Amino acid sequence: MVNQALHILLLQSGIITDLVFEQLKNVRSYIVARQQVNTVVDFENLIFSSNWNVIIADFSDTHLCYIELLGILRAASNSIPLILIADQINAVDAVRLLKAGVSDIILTSEISRLHESINFEVQSVKSRQLQLQELELERQTAEAILVGQNQVLELILRGTPLSEVLNALALVIEGLSKEMKCSFLLLDPKNNQLYHGAAPSLPDTYVQVMNGIDIGADACSCTMAARTKESVIVEDIAKDALWSKNRDFALKFGLRSCWSLPILTKSGELLGMFAVYYDQPRTPNDADKQLIIKAVHLAAVAIELARAESTLKQTQAQFQQLAANIPGAIYQFLLKANSSYSFPFVSPSCYEIYELTPFEIQQNPKRLLDIVISSERVRLATSIHRSATQLEPWEWEGRIVTASGKEKWIKGAARPAKQPNGDILWDGLVMDITESKRTQAALEHSEAQLRYKASELEQTLYKLQRTQTQLIQTEKMSSLGQLVAGVAHEINNPINFICNNINFANEYASNLLDLLELYQKYYPIPEPEIQKQAEAIELDYLKEDFPKILSSMQTGTDRIYEIIHGLRCFSRIDDTTTQNVNIHSIIDSVLLILHHRIKASGHNPGINIIKQYSALPLIKCYPGQLNQVFMNLIANAIDALEDFFFLNVQKAPRQHVNKPTIRISTSLCSNTYAIIKISDNGSGIPNEKKDEIFNAFFTTKPVGKGTGLGLSISKQIIVEKHNGKLECISEPGQGTEFVIQIPILDPPNPPY
Repeated sequence: MVNQALHILLLQSGIITDLVFEQLKNVRSYIVARQQVNTVVDFENLIFSSNWNVIIADFSDTHLCYIELLGILRAASNSIPLILIADQINAVDAVRLLKAGVSDIILTSEISRLHESINFEVQSVKSRQLQLQELELERQTAEAILVGQNQVLELILRGTPLSEVLNALALVIEGLSKEMKCSFLLLDPKNNQLYHGAAPSLPDTYVQVMNGIDIGADACSCTMAARTKESVIVEDIAKDALWSKNRDFALKFGLRSCWSLPILTKSGELLGMFAVYYDQPRTPNDADKQLIIKAVHLAAVAIELARAESTLKQTQAQFQQLAANIPGAIYQFLLKANSSYSFPFVSPSCYEIYELTPFEIQQNPKRLLDIVISSERVRLATSIHRSATQLEPWEWEGRIVTASGKEKWIKGAARPAKQPNGDILWDGLVMDITESKRTQAALEHSEAQLRYKASELEQTLYKLQRTQTQLIQTEKMSSLGQLVAGVAHEINNPINFICNNINFANEYASNLLDLLELYQKYYPIPEPEIQKQAEAIELDYLKEDFPKILSSMQTGTDRIYEIIHGLRCFSRIDDTTTQNVNIHSIIDSVLLILHHRIKASGHNPGINIIKQYSALPLIKCYPGQLNQVFMNLIANAIDALEDFFFLNVQKAPRQHVNKPTIRISTSLCSNTYAIIKISDNGSGIPNEKKDEIFNAFFTTKPVGKGTGLGLSISKQIIVEKHNGKLECISEPGQGTEFVIQIPILDPPNPPY
């Protein structure tokens, strides 16, 4: 090709063309043809008149559009270079022409460069042609690979046995590379050995001997590749240490090179090996690499599909056995977007339930709906619709009547799955539960009788427990009232002596002090002995302090009298009849009884009692029982504050800044109800326990500190005895508030 003459077309136009011709005419390797071109049509006809290697034109020939000529030229042949000769040209035009496809632009001042440009462009064309030839060869090879690949894939899709698929694949690969001998080895995962799945061009003796090689042994390059899961390329078996044990055997059959490539799943699991043999030492080129990669990929697909098919057959066999032995019928239910439905699969055991064969059900699915009792069809349809719209598991049980007239209870369960086309497919199980329903009905009847008897016993026991509890609490309050009354009576007598006499003592002391004042007024200078005694007893201080002492004694006796009055009020318990009482007096008497727990002592800072009393009328109630309620609620509040404040203050004295407080408020609602609220600023009641606090024997207090009856009895007294309400409002960390609502009218029921 280098020695062949170049055919050069010189477009005739003028002086520049003559200049170019002078440069080219003496070059022996050039055949120059000068042609006049006036139109685009002339140029188009000229292009197809000969096989031109180069076209040279004069840029100054303005009656020609070179952009248009380039379009015609490239349409005819993309490999003919176009060189323009110009006296001068601006940069914009030069760039535009070069972008359009002009090979070179040579100024007349550098016309000597023309020969170099022609050779360069011709060589560039030759290089492009060689590249195109290589690309064409690659394309043909790729097409051949694609054809072979499709043949193999077709075999795979037809379910052809794996050995035949691998044999066909080996022949396809060998057909694309004539010197190549291929073999596919499959891994037996039980014993980690390789067995030939296909080796159409290898000697049978070699195949038999190499069957069953252990991948843990150093037998050949295949065992090494299997262990490492990486390709092993042996250029020359005669020199490679990997073949030391089987080198002579391989050379005996003329095998000089071996390329071993592992066949892996996507997750990296070893399926087998692909081995390529050559009669001469060799390493793979790019085309070989592409080919063997395809072979390995197709082999992996074929082996995985074969394994999957084998597993599927085993699974199908197991499923058929399961479907035959399971106590019920397995089915698939398909609901289409147009609301039509079908049963793609129904196990044979359906006949035992429905007295219909799978074929009958699949031919006419409506037959299953027709045997459902009419009153239950709407519920069945509703359950299917809900499962379809929400894609939630379907469950239903109902009655059917079979062709023989048998009424049966059936129960079905299934899980829906939405298909890509919008259909919904259920996989489910249906069972005959007739016998279990009968057994259940008998059990329910027996259980109903037992529950009735148990309920009667429970009610009786509850009444007994409630009565016992009420009696115990009433007896406690009665004993406490009697004790308080006795103590108050015993204290009342001596305190009456003191109260009655202290007034006289005040009067006598006042008279004596007045008399002393008169003596000091009229006898200002006393006798020395009297003066000495007056100084000894500090007469002036005594005159000032003695009235104060008498006043404090009066205050103390008044306080004792108030305490006795409160105790006597608390002790007046008569639960047999209602009484008009002052609620505030009852609350105050309870606070008096609990004063020892409220006041400050030692490390106990005391509890701040805030009373916010509103004007309330006298309320007709059972005062003794209300005493019991207020005692329980206030005592519980004190317990809560002690646990929350006093114990925590001992652990971390600076942790709490607020003083423990109990707030008691009263109000009147619509002149109908009295509202009493008792709240504390303790730790509050946990949410999970708030619903249980009114249950009998439930307590949050430690063992031995509470019985769990106080709030239960309190609610019973308020609700059942006074037709009122008792509620608890509490948030953890926010304290607790009990709200009592008592009607002002007479209570509806007498007490126990």
